[in-house]
Amino acid sequence: MASSPTASISRPGLRRVARLAGLACLPVLIWLSWIPKAWEVRTGAAGQVEHLLAYAGTAGLLAFGFHRAPAWQLGAALAVLAGVLEVGQIWVPGRTAQVIDFAAAKLARGAA
Repeated sequence: MASSPTASISRPGLRRVARLAGLACLPVLIWLSWIPKAWEVRTGAAGQVEHLLAYAGTAGLLAFGFHRAPAWQLGAALAVLAGVLEVGQIWVPGRTAQVIDFAAAKLARGAA
């Protein structure tokens, strides 16, 4: 019986990859949130859509990778991070802290 290409990757292996990828997303979120406005490269989508995708992707990877952790703890940690990052933008040249960006990040965590 021939095995499929994905059969060689075990579920624990996928969880490990998801865990590492999710953890790698955290410094990327910090970097992208705190770079000056002049350094930004945008996708063309609305900023709130970008926030939603970034936080939903991170939440999904972390939830799959840390499947034994209660979802509310992961969500709470990402909510705190989103709040800190939004407030921190007050001191970044050209950036502003916006409640709607925090709300988009919070909505993303609820979907994961």
